[in-house]
Amino acid sequence: MKNAILFSFFALFSCTTFAQNTWNGGTPGHEADWMEARNWSQQRVPGWNDNVVIPHLWHDNYPEIKTAVPAIAHLEVEGGARLAIKADGYLPINGSSTFDSGILLIGKINNEGMLAITNTAQITIDGSPANLALQNNGRFTSDGQQAAYAYNGRR
Repeated sequence: MKNAILFSFFALFSCTTFAQNTWNGGTPGHEADWMEARNWSQQRVPGWNDNVVIPHLWHDNYPEIKTAVPAIAHLEVEGGARLAIKADGYLPINGSSTFDSGILLIGKINNEGMLAITNTAQITIDGSPANLALQNNGRFTSDGQQAAYAYNGRR
């Protein structure tokens, strides 16, 4: 009986370690601030175990990353959605705890800062890698190497 309880505890814990945190945006005064907890479905800034989803929204308050933010496990940018990484922004994606790609990119990412993806089990960027626009010296690395297929230009 004791072993069954212990097994149940570990099974429950392992099933709840990953969370989906979806961007809602629009918090007054912080409408596009990635670091504003009220802009997220989980009411907290995404972290290492989060699958982050940026959906297509009815309003125009898509997230902007202006500083270094905590590492996340996976990012999905849905069609019609966008993410802006500003000049001093840094988004690390560490897929070591998932069996997924680093990013599922259907929408757009405009990167003027730094996007770093490490430890993915699948392709680094799935979907439309050309939708990653590196602007004004924006950088993108994958497992420490500059990614060769990232689009360099203005959109």
